[in-house]
Amino acid sequence: MDKHTSTHTESGNDAGFDQLLRSANLEVPLPGAFQSEVWRRIAVARESTLTARLAHALESLLSSLAQPVAASVLVFATISAGLWFGARSTEPGHDAKLAYVQSVSPFVEQPGADAP
Repeated sequence: MDKHTSTHTESGNDAGFDQLLRSANLEVPLPGAFQSEVWRRIAVARESTLTARLAHALESLLSSLAQPVAASVLVFATISAGLWFGARSTEPGHDAKLAYVQSVSPFVEQPGADAP
């Protein structure tokens, strides 16, 4: 009997508590800039990823190359680097035409080949 009374009392308190919660005013005024602050935080979180940073860097590079001065400098630098690397790879006094003729001519003795 004691158990039944305590259960009935708890459910009675629950019903009163439920009614009190339902009657409570739940409308809490939000700060004026709340929504814009939430969207700003979302935008900052998206921009802080590595992928977003790389995409932004690539976009900045490509947009700078759309300007004639930057594009001209890039073309000049690329041609200069190609000429410099090309000049570095050849030996001084090495004639490319002569090397080609020696490599395809059947009459020129190849180095390291045994004489018959």
